[in-house]
Amino acid sequence: MARAQGLQLPHVPIKLALIQGSGDEAGLLIQLGPGWKFYWRTPGEGGVPAQFDWSGSRNVARVDVAWPAPQRIPLGKSDIYGYADEVVLPIRVERQQADKGYGLSLTMEYGVCKDICILRNDRLMLTSRDNPATTDLVMLAKWRAKVPQPAAQAGVQLVSHRLKPDRLIVILQSQVPLQRPDLFVEGSPDSWFGRPEITLAADGRDVRFDLTATYPPGKADQPLRLTLVDPALKAELVLPP
Repeated sequence: MARAQGLQLPHVPIKLALIQGSGDEAGLLIQLGPGWKFYWRTPGEGGVPAQFDWSGSRNVARVDVAWPAPQRIPLGKSDIYGYADEVVLPIRVERQQADKGYGLSLTMEYGVCKDICILRNDRLMLTSRDNPATTDLVMLAKWRAKVPQPAAQAGVQLVSHRLKPDRLIVILQSQVPLQRPDLFVEGSPDSWFGRPEITLAADGRDVRFDLTATYPPGKADQPLRLTLVDPALKAELVLPP
């Protein structure tokens, strides 16, 4: 079984731990007390994205962190993008020597929020072993299934898009009928996209998103990353410039 160092944070009802999956998969487990939130990779208005430092790891050439689809969480008059209750960020480890075990050492700078945001810097460790815990394998599989797929793989295609000086309009078509779609847009660090107005066709297969947009002059030709979130599917695509 993997040896994991968990961290129970004083004065903040949050528990962090690195857990081991099968092969070269691991996960960052974040358990949150009632009302507390952890931010997505793009945190929304006023949020703080997590920063990961793996430089203290052993026999590790590269670490890739995947992000399950976020929730849109109202906070005052703003929205943040993130997670409540619990989330596991799936991790893929590339070893320097494939036939030897690895040790993960993570220093993480991040923010969590309830009524206010708290910034923290914490360290977690994991030493790989054979036969990871079944509960960890099940948990990792659950959260990896929530990571958005490429749009074509999820049966989603771009019908059209138009970027105006203050708005972005996107029309998507899905092979699977959508139920309660939402769209998260990521652009340059100094751009911002608001909560979309959503028009869903009666059959659930065509959906139009109309979002307020703010971006600096000269950045209109930057590609935009779209994440479609719905109970039926999670998909990701990049808008061409």
